Amino acid sequence: RDLHRYYVRSCEELGIDYQVIDIIAPTWMEEVLSSDCDGFLCRPPSKFQERKTLFDERLYIVSNWLNKHIYPSYKELFIYENKRMMSYWLKLNNFPHAKTLIFYRKEDFDDFLSTNKKYPLVFKTNVGSTSKGVTFIRSKAKAKLIAHSIFGLFNTKLSLGYTPETTGALKFPAFGTLQKHYLLIQEFEKIKWEWRIIKIGDSYFGHKKLLDGEFASGSGKVGWDPPSKELLLMVKKICDTGGFLSMAADIFETEDGRFLVNELQSIFGSYDDSQMYIDGKPGRYRYIDGDFVFEEGMFNRHGSYLLRVKHFVELLDKGEI
Repeated sequence: RDLHRYYVRSCEELGIDYQVIDIIAPTWMEEVLSSDCDGFLCRPPSKFQERKTLFDERLYIVSNWLNKHIYPSYKELFIYENKRMMSYWLKLNNFPHAKTLIFYRKEDFDDFLSTNKKYPLVFKTNVGSTSKGVTFIRSKAKAKLIAHSIFGLFNTKLSLGYTPETTGALKFPAFGTLQKHYLLIQEFEKIKWEWRIIKIGDSYFGHKKLLDGEFASGSGKVGWDPPSKELLLMVKKICDTGGFLSMAADIFETEDGRFLVNELQSIFGSYDDSQMYIDGKPGRYRYIDGDFVFEEGMFNRHGSYLLRVKHFVELLDKGEI
């Protein structure tokens, strides 16, 4: 219930009048209809599939049926914590990414396993931040066990569901995150590290997420090497193509030198007041006259929400949203 707190702090610092609407509450529609706000800053939940789906449905009504201005855009919030839709979007728009397959029927997955020779495979839950929803499948037997849990052993109505996430000191399965009736896997890629490239408005940031074992996401290990122009241009093209306003792209750099998009997240963790340091100096890049120009400063305060609020107000003032 406190996911909005950084928006509140940012509005208060900027002297912007605001109203907090709980879109999960049963009175959400009445609150939206009675509000005289110029636009709505959105912070979707990311822990449970059902709650994210409910948010998407209600936000669709706000954006498309009530024609209210929202930030980030509905398009980017729809693929936020939705790996199925993200993979479709990346494929349709020809952005390089780890090959992703999504199965809605057990027999299709069985057919795939009968010819697949490449292990490990990477299982991912549709919703899930850091690496909590990831399992490396190292054998056909393990893949079949996961499929039995997701699709049911004999009948889909008897599906128990599967999650790699645990909770509590005794590491109980996180039953609330169980995934049923569809299975998402990716080809395994050997990576050196993962880049996080951020674009909010005309501001760009980038840093490395270093490996902790087999995972970069959620490792907490950061490398402040400057991002290449190639990476910055890739994210600019992603955002231009999708009309995305606030986006963090997590991009694998493979051992053989390829860049592959791993995640697109319009809302993301931002715990340092700067998300980039160039020669030890905090700052951002801005795209000016065909090049990325460095500007020193602390631009990611309040978890980068301050920058989002400034961008949204600018778009409203200019009538560009």
